[in-house]
Amino acid sequence: MSAMAMTTSLRATRSLRTGPVACGLRRFSDYIEIARKMKDTPYNPAVEGEVKCPDYVGWDAAVDTDFHKLQTGPWKKGGRPYEQICDSALDLVGFTPMVRMSRLAKHLEVDCEILGKCEFFNAGGSVKDRIGKRMIEEAEKSGRIKKGDILIEPTSGNTGIGLCMAAAIKGYRMIICLPMKMSGEKVNTMKTLGAEIIRTPTEAAWNALDSHIYLSARLAKELNGHVLDQYKNAGNPLAHYEGTAEEIIEQTGGKLDYMVMSAGTGGTVTGCALKLKEKIPGIKIVAVDPYGSILAAPDSMNDKSVRTGAGVGTQYQVEGIGYDFIPTVIDKRAIDYWVKTDDDESFAMGRNLIRHEGLLIGGSCGATMAGAFRFIKENKIGAGKRVAILFADSSRNYMSKNMDDSWMEANGFSMKEINRTCNEKGYYAKLYKVA
Repeated sequence: MSAMAMTTSLRATRSLRTGPVACGLRRFSDYIEIARKMKDTPYNPAVEGEVKCPDYVGWDAAVDTDFHKLQTGPWKKGGRPYEQICDSALDLVGFTPMVRMSRLAKHLEVDCEILGKCEFFNAGGSVKDRIGKRMIEEAEKSGRIKKGDILIEPTSGNTGIGLCMAAAIKGYRMIICLPMKMSGEKVNTMKTLGAEIIRTPTEAAWNALDSHIYLSARLAKELNGHVLDQYKNAGNPLAHYEGTAEEIIEQTGGKLDYMVMSAGTGGTVTGCALKLKEKIPGIKIVAVDPYGSILAAPDSMNDKSVRTGAGVGTQYQVEGIGYDFIPTVIDKRAIDYWVKTDDDESFAMGRNLIRHEGLLIGGSCGATMAGAFRFIKENKIGAGKRVAILFADSSRNYMSKNMDDSWMEANGFSMKEINRTCNEKGYYAKLYKVA
């Protein structure tokens, strides 16, 4: 269909949104039809009016105000009430376990204690369940949304799953805008939860007219929907400031020297960092960012991997972390150190984690652990020190990608070498040039 024909078709479907969307007077399939046509229709301001991408600028006065205003009070200690019957899967978000990774430490020949915060034990399978629940609940409390409304979110998948799970339980209709890079497992999970998935080009810049962020803004205007926007929603870092970080403090008894987290939107690392620094004097926060992303500071860190040549703009395979813009919910002032990682070491470390600890983690977890290992070795962190690493999601999302030997080989990752890193002490550090 030509661009002109698609524009004409889109004009014809606009009448479908006549009347209050939120009241459910139209079938969701009607809105899905509009969304699908809009995805294939170039943006035309003469038809749609002005549509702008949000202005993401890093932590600013607006998000800081909301961050403090929306805090809900003291942390309620203790784990999940297993003796009770839960009302819904949303009661199984949070209170994730922490594991002492002594077997991996022995294999990697590190002397410090390393702990894994296992966020894949959340009901939807990732740390982003926390923000999906929190952002919807904040929007409900403010009166912004109500049952039956259409929620639209640009995501790399895990926030989408968290939102889709909460939407299914609470009675919202969900449209997800997702880059093509993201796994089929994520797509199928969200579809099963009732969402419509609209795919966008992986290579599109965040503010390009064909990006997942720009398409979400167009759809929200056309469908009278709501973009909760994980990239600037204070509920994102708050979920970790009032939840994840408090759990870490309770589980470690406040005895923690370093906390290592990967950076995507930055909400996890920011929320955790702000709380941990309040409660644990002297703790240092380490953020991990893949080559190809621009989040690390100083900017020169992002330029080029000496080992692989990957740099700003390089397409990378690890999902869910790193960006080509600075989300508003990241406060870089809370981060003490940055570490950059490459795909090959990330996927190899993921295999090591699974092989030696039996933790069925996702690809970004491999990147986080790879960054942690590099940081530990380069800074000579030894016996008597405790390092915790947050593992954001599970292998469920990547069974057809980095969990699949054939996919790995097809994408240039040698399984012979990776298996050797799992079986031979010291070979990981030698292969990936970890000092």
